Amino acid sequence: MSLLRLDSITKTFPGVRALDGVSFDVEAGEIHALVGENGAGKSTLMKVLGGAYVPDSGSVSVDGQRLPVGDPLAVQRRGVQIIYQELTLVPELTAAENIFLGRELGGPFLARRAMVEQSQRLLDQLGADFSARRRAARLSVPQQQLVEIARALGGRSRVLVFDEPTSTLPAPDVERLLALIRNLREEGHAIVYISHRLDEVFSLADRITVLRDGRHVVTAPAAELDRRSLIRHMVGRDLEEEFPPREPKLGEPVLEASGLLDGVDLTVRAGEIVGLAGLVGSGRTETGLALFGAFASSGTVKIGGEPVDVRDPAHALAAGIAYITEDRKAAGIFPQLDVAANITICALDALIMRGPERAAAQEAVRAFDVRCAGLHQRAGTLSGGNQQKTLLARYLLRRRRLLILDEPTRGIDVGAKAEIYRLMNRLTDEGLAILMISSELEELLGMADRIVVMRERRTVGELDRSEATQERVMEMAT
Repeated sequence: MSLLRLDSITKTFPGVRALDGVSFDVEAGEIHALVGENGAGKSTLMKVLGGAYVPDSGSVSVDGQRLPVGDPLAVQRRGVQIIYQELTLVPELTAAENIFLGRELGGPFLARRAMVEQSQRLLDQLGADFSARRRAARLSVPQQQLVEIARALGGRSRVLVFDEPTSTLPAPDVERLLALIRNLREEGHAIVYISHRLDEVFSLADRITVLRDGRHVVTAPAAELDRRSLIRHMVGRDLEEEFPPREPKLGEPVLEASGLLDGVDLTVRAGEIVGLAGLVGSGRTETGLALFGAFASSGTVKIGGEPVDVRDPAHALAAGIAYITEDRKAAGIFPQLDVAANITICALDALIMRGPERAAAQEAVRAFDVRCAGLHQRAGTLSGGNQQKTLLARYLLRRRRLLILDEPTRGIDVGAKAEIYRLMNRLTDEGLAILMISSELEELLGMADRIVVMRERRTVGELDRSEATQERVMEMAT
């Protein structure tokens, strides 16, 4: 008998049937991958499993016993833990306090030392390089992800759901986490693994279930599927290519930066995509933020051969520099505002009247192929890919010269990734210079004309597209 079973789960929101009779099961000692495009219903299904959503019909059971609905704490006590893609830590609490939140040790007085010691052991097991006493607000996004995972592992759960657990992790930490998940399988846990990184899916999964448009498409042993057939199940068609071909027409240097951070030197030409590679902590994001005026740094920056003073983002935007954050949900979109407001919010000085604002937003939606119910739709309800295109539309509503993309396809499905890549090609064909920061080596190799490698907040070398390999990039990065 399966350890976890979901039977005929249906869930409808106003105007949208998010799940339509979805069923699948997971056995003890199995890694079961759940894949599909953004909007396929994966997150909704997991929120039903976790008790956050009450299904319209259907049931969830563990060991043949139905789980309570609408009661996340009761579900956790029954041995189900979900590590959501969106971080759920309390910023003002320490890592240890977050790990034990809701299941604190001690009686009238908290056993703080024991909680710190146990938390540190869990974090060390995951390869974390920070203290369990550090406040969550002071941790980077990848470090916060490790705290989320440690919290789930500390709950002594039988069913573990990993929702995009490696999206913020560098390659060495990814391998460490995947090895840990394999160990959990050997210990008899039932594991649901959700990821857009298909190489991870094939390296881990025993079986794979595909959802599309809220419906179950197929469940099959991983050995019976290949990358092409899996993509076809996910998107409903053959995807011609994951990385569209590039034929860059390079112009004059747009960006010339020297002496940033502890020794970052960069040049990006018009029509060029330069990839910025390096491990977490190497200074990639800080470099992007420094160029955008959001991170204090020494050094000089020239745009089009002219020195610019990017003391803050407003000056950077005026100089023709745009930056798309790696964390679009926390620092990018305004989820409660509609699509129109999200697109025009940086250009309101030029779009004071309601009519011109809506017209500009409508044109941007068309130009960037933002798929939405209309300009009135709240941005927080868009898929990840459409949120990313909304951000691109916002910062490119006015003419820019340099676009900095930090993790441009994080948490985006394979079909939406291809759309973002085609859009990048179109923008560089129009003369835009792009600096792409990415932890996905396949993405860097597939899209960048040159790859600049960072280590310890310095640039340590670069590789042309023709000579770049994963091994050479990692050798420089480490």
